[in-house]
Amino acid sequence: MESPQQTADDRIVITKANALIEASYTLSLHEQRMILACAAQLDGRKPIPKGNMFTLTVEEYAELFGLEQSSLYTYMEEAANKLYERDIRQVKGRTKKRTRWVYLAEYCKGEGKVKLGFSPEIAPYITLLHRRFTSYKLSEISGLTSTHSIRIFEMLMQYQSTGVFNISVEELRERLQLENKYPRFANFKQRIIEPTAEEIRKKTSIEVQWTAIKKGRRVARIEFKFREKAQMDLL
Repeated sequence: MESPQQTADDRIVITKANALIEASYTLSLHEQRMILACAAQLDGRKPIPKGNMFTLTVEEYAELFGLEQSSLYTYMEEAANKLYERDIRQVKGRTKKRTRWVYLAEYCKGEGKVKLGFSPEIAPYITLLHRRFTSYKLSEISGLTSTHSIRIFEMLMQYQSTGVFNISVEELRERLQLENKYPRFANFKQRIIEPTAEEIRKKTSIEVQWTAIKKGRRVARIEFKFREKAQMDLL
C-alpha cells in the first residue's frame, strides 16, 4: 500500500479536452498517473514533443506524486506494458470508435525511465489545443489512490462554474467501463459511488455530496453537488 511522502507541486496544472474526460476507458492507478505525469510536462505555449514522445523518470514520477522511488520501478514497467494494450472508446451517434492510448511504450531497464509515444489522435486531447478543456492542479489528485476517484474528480471539474454534475447511471458505468459489474445499484453505490465521493472529500480541496434520482422505482441518474472547502469555511 502506498503512503504519500510529500505533496505534489501545486503549481502544475493538468489540462484535458472534455472529449477525453467523457470517453470510456479503464486504467490502473499507475497507468492513470503516468499519463497525468506526461500531461504535466506540456506547456500550451509550445508545440507537442516530436512524435508525441514523452520520457518520464522514476525520480520525476516519485516527486510528482509524493512516493518513494524504491517501489516504483516494477510498477512503472508493468504500467508501461499494460498501457500499450489499452484503448479509449467513444460513441458519436451510430459511430463507435476505439483508439489506442499509445503507439509505443518502452521501459529502459537500468535507467529507471519510461518512454511513451501517444497516438496522434490522443495527444491533442491532453493539451491546451482544444477549445473545450478542463484544468485542475495535479496536486489535487496526487493523493487519490482509486482510478475511479480520479476519473470522477475530472468529471466534476468540468462543472466548476456551477458546482453541479448530473449524469445517468448508464453513462457513468460506460465511462468507467463497468457495464457488466455491480448490476444492482445498491452494489454500484457501495463499491464505487460512496467510496469515491468519500476519498474525494478527504483528499482534495472540494466537498462533494451526491443524490440518487429515481425514474419510477429505478435509480436512473446521479447528481453530484460540490464546492471548494475554502468557500464553505467562509459561510
